Amino acid sequence: MFEPQGGISQLPPDFVDQEFARRLEMAETALPDWVEAQRSHNPSRPIATETIAGGVAFFGGPAYPANQIVGMGLYGGVTAADVDRVEDFYHSRDVPSTIVVSPLADPALLTLLGQRSYRIAEFNSVLIRRIHPDEPFLPPAGMVIERVSEATEGPWSRAIAQGFSEIVPVSEDVFGGLAALPGALNFLARIDGSVAGGCGGRIIHGARIAALHGTATLPPFRQCGVQSALIACRLREAGLAGCEYAVVSTQPGSGSQRNMERRGFRVAYTKVVLMREWTKRSQPVAGGEDGH
Repeated sequence: MFEPQGGISQLPPDFVDQEFARRLEMAETALPDWVEAQRSHNPSRPIATETIAGGVAFFGGPAYPANQIVGMGLYGGVTAADVDRVEDFYHSRDVPSTIVVSPLADPALLTLLGQRSYRIAEFNSVLIRRIHPDEPFLPPAGMVIERVSEATEGPWSRAIAQGFSEIVPVSEDVFGGLAALPGALNFLARIDGSVAGGCGGRIIHGARIAALHGTATLPPFRQCGVQSALIACRLREAGLAGCEYAVVSTQPGSGSQRNMERRGFRVAYTKVVLMREWTKRSQPVAGGEDGH
């Protein structure tokens, strides 16, 4: 599906061009079966998606932490009408229009957003690591890493939500229905029988990448090697599944980025998250265009 193009052998190893970026951005795209799992778990949630200019816009409810569009502009040009569609999608649901912009996206996207009073909400470092088929994995003594099942989905989702609560409030419901998703890399860590942390992720077979996300350690178990063990476990599983790369997104300069770089990850590029907020349902913030 993602075969190298002519002349690729002349590029440096692991060079990130637009084609490679498309693969990596699938790590954060709301893929159809992931969306369906969310809907099946909680039919009352107002989940919605729309594909616009190659990107996928997702809405998981007013309090969902990742109402955003990812991948926009990586598959061709972006027009003002495309941005109108994104803004209508979010404005009609009373949440800010949030667009995650890759540096390899169509340059017109940034120009268009600059004309509409978007502000920078945050930056994301995208880190990659080549995966080997025989990745080592040996958890510390007293620690057990287990794959999440439907029976352990509750403790797993609570562990991740609690682990992230110091940074941003996350509802346990966000992770509902994902335990049995095909290719899932969801694991729970226990130390001497007690839940110590958890992680998420997914193997995207068509792109031969393993997306890692949602790693959290409960406060009493920090500095015990939980995060390192959860990273190693997912890399091992990804290697066995034939993945070529692992990818993870972190806050620049964060402890998570430091831990990933210690495991051999490197920054591929940095994305910017741009947001436009509304003062009222029918009126954008000052400086924007009426009606969007």
